[in-house]
Amino acid sequence: MASQDIADDIRFIRQYLKVIAEKDERLSTGTLVHGRAYVEACAAWLPETVARYLRNLRLISECESAMTAAGVRFAKSSDAW
Repeated sequence: MASQDIADDIRFIRQYLKVIAEKDERLSTGTLVHGRAYVEACAAWLPETVARYLRNLRLISECESAMTAAGVRFAKSSDAW
């Protein structure tokens, strides 16, 4: 589950960074590409999402280390299934 969560976190981190970077960009009509409230929300969600991503990454690493130490074979990528 943690690996699926990591994929989602990476997607959201990229989205939040893009929205924050485009906070002052405007459409040809002069309207902001992203509303101020959404930009602020993305800025608030970004650290939470990064923290969750790092927790899940650490969990996977710890599980892989424990499995390796116990001599348990496991797939390291979906291609290895």
